[in-house]
Amino acid sequence: QEQRTRRRAGTMFAKLTSLVTGSSLPFTLGDDKGTAWNWWTLHDAKMKADGAKVSVFRAIIPNTDEVKLGLARNSLKRLRGMKHPSIVSFKDSHEMPDRSNVTFYIVTEPVVTLAAFLDMDEMRGNPSEVLAWGLRAVVSGVSFLTNECKLVYGSLCFGSVFVSHTLDWKLGIFDLLSDHAGLAKALDPQPFAQGFPFVSGQYLPGEVHKKEWQAVADAPAWAVDAWGLGCFIQELFKGAPMEAVAELRNLGAIPRGLQGDYQKLLSSQPQKRLNPQQLLQRNSFFRTKLNDIVEFLDNLILKEEVERNRFFRSLKTSLRSLPAFLIQRKILPACLAAVEFGNVSTAALQAILDLVECVADETYFEQDVLPFLLKLLGSTDVTVRLMLLSSAAKFIRLLSGKMIESKFYPGLQPYFKDADPRIRDQTIKCMSLLAPKMNQKTLNSSLLPHLAQLQRDPEAAIRTNTTVLISKISQYLGEASCKRILLNAFTRVLNDPAPSVRNAGILAIKETSQYYGEEDISRKLVPTLAPLVTDADPGISISSFQCLEKSFQVLRAYAERREKELASVAPPQAQARPSEPSGGGFGVDEAAAASGGDPWTAGGDNDGLDLGMDLGGMDLGGDDGGWDDGGLDEMLQGSGGGVEEPSLDDGVSQHLGGLMGPAGAEEKVGPGARRKHLAPPRKTGKGKPMKLGATKRAPKSGGDDDAWGDLLA
Repeated sequence: QEQRTRRRAGTMFAKLTSLVTGSSLPFTLGDDKGTAWNWWTLHDAKMKADGAKVSVFRAIIPNTDEVKLGLARNSLKRLRGMKHPSIVSFKDSHEMPDRSNVTFYIVTEPVVTLAAFLDMDEMRGNPSEVLAWGLRAVVSGVSFLTNECKLVYGSLCFGSVFVSHTLDWKLGIFDLLSDHAGLAKALDPQPFAQGFPFVSGQYLPGEVHKKEWQAVADAPAWAVDAWGLGCFIQELFKGAPMEAVAELRNLGAIPRGLQGDYQKLLSSQPQKRLNPQQLLQRNSFFRTKLNDIVEFLDNLILKEEVERNRFFRSLKTSLRSLPAFLIQRKILPACLAAVEFGNVSTAALQAILDLVECVADETYFEQDVLPFLLKLLGSTDVTVRLMLLSSAAKFIRLLSGKMIESKFYPGLQPYFKDADPRIRDQTIKCMSLLAPKMNQKTLNSSLLPHLAQLQRDPEAAIRTNTTVLISKISQYLGEASCKRILLNAFTRVLNDPAPSVRNAGILAIKETSQYYGEEDISRKLVPTLAPLVTDADPGISISSFQCLEKSFQVLRAYAERREKELASVAPPQAQARPSEPSGGGFGVDEAAAASGGDPWTAGGDNDGLDLGMDLGGMDLGGDDGGWDDGGLDEMLQGSGGGVEEPSLDDGVSQHLGGLMGPAGAEEKVGPGARRKHLAPPRKTGKGKPMKLGATKRAPKSGGDDDAWGDLLA
């Protein structure tokens, strides 16, 4: 018996401990957000099951105070059965008694107090659109309770209104909610008749102060709450709770359009007080742009297709005057909810993508917006996918690298092989925005093989933009990968039949020149690039020559270093060369040799051709990002005209002519004439002299299929 008693006592102690520590509650209570109304306080919380954010109203009431206990239980019961956009959404409730108190918990959707909302930085200056929207929601909630449910709310004030994450203003305290018809029953007092002493006097009309319950029951059901609504309007535009009933006479803070109806709400005669429903219907203060937009979205399913498309096309223009936080937290969620279960028209999709640009909260974007975009990513509609890709710059900034690699990029990979060339082209441009956030391993192992295939694409614009993309993302590939694949990737396109592709390859080589060593330049770059100097396209001819000049500068510096190395290791007697006999040998200028100059360039300081102009073609760093936008559009429009080749500038032609000399000009002879300097003749294997001007092209190092080296191995 004694052991059984101890076991029972231990069980009771464990239950008591769980009550005190709150371990049996299905949520974790967070920060205290302040007093909500009288004995209720608001807290942030998270559900233990799924970590969802919620709000918790908590009240600790002595177990001897039967009146307050009854009012708190009335709030739990009433809120559980109320469903309305202007009433906080109920999720759960708990009543936890202990030896001296009873603790009540009401779990609702996440909300903040109205005072905390108005103190936000975004609400500085009190945007009239937001205040009108919020007041409309409060009036709508009061009208629902009094006109449709025939109830008396009884506690309307600054502390009983809360704001959700989507900026919906809602009623949240229901301790005094009572049946209007039962207020005259003395034997069965309603919660309002029991709890009105806990309400500050300025919020109660005269008949309640006098406890004239029969007069309250005979008056319209909205009479008591019409007075409370007038008090709330005063507090809202004043920005702080009222302290005395005399403040109701102050009209300075009330908007002019509301002043007349405000005075009617506060009539001393209950029957003459304005019905909240009439306030919504006839006052133009509530006819705002925000209200019209939200109201249309709420009834979107009832609208005709023509009306819906017209609305979404004009939405971006209509929202120009609204704050960005209002668009993010109210308009965008409303649009997403409106199209969630219906077919998404192109007008609606474009409007939503435009609104995404206003989003600043990455967490909200990944939780609420990204699932919608991923759904669009899997669409079979070409127009939908094109709109999504072309608007990528508006939302990629909000995507983390983890989300890109785990969700967005996997859904994008089939686009590289899409049958529509516009999809492939837009995917290439989209990748320039995604690559900086992606892992180096993913870029090398997954993206580069796709780009290698796209360099063989039948569309020239796609081949061009693929080359541009490889150049743009080279800085994210790693130095080892760049040295292994870049030169192969760019030289393979130098023989492309499309001038834009060849030009993109030359410019890409220039942009990534830091990755190429002397051996790469001499063995791969120069033999492939040199034939383009005589390209039919003058822009390519000049661009390739400029690229060769830079390459020869690198090789010249390399040769000078090797010469110095040779001079440092050569024996002293080998450093002094005997002078050539006059009139014989290779015709070396003694004056140039004596002055220490280069005998192959004696008589002038001409390190290379200065063409005096820059290529006016493609620029990888220009305003268009280096993309070839015209080629694909022309292809899609079916234009069959050829590309008009630009002519060389006259100054360039004259400069080249001056350097090369006039054709067929005779050599001057005389004492003032400059001497020709010929290179020493090279010995041939068969003893035959090599003809002057003869050239031999180096064989290609490999076919087009293996131009990327071991990337595709």
